[in-house]
Amino acid sequence: MQGGADPSNSPIARDALGRPCLNVEAAARAHIVNSSLIDHVVSVKNNCSRTIKIKVCYTNSERCTDAVLGSYGRSDVILGTMTGVKIFRYSILQK
Repeated sequence: MQGGADPSNSPIARDALGRPCLNVEAAARAHIVNSSLIDHVVSVKNNCSRTIKIKVCYTNSERCTDAVLGSYGRSDVILGTMTGVKIFRYSILQK
């Protein structure tokens, strides 16, 4: 498991009780056939009743992946695949 997302300047979507809508986990996952290839996966779960658009990016990079999370939905975003890189930093922008 990776650490939390780096801070971004985008506002955070919150529920009626003031809790953040998004629950985020990230992991580096090796391929079965070639274990030196590592997928950087960010899993995001929306705990609110509204649709939230997000942009997941490597920190200080323009390499990003967009996703749309429906109400109470979950999405696994593959940010990228690298050889032998098991630790990565990322940020999430909410739209």
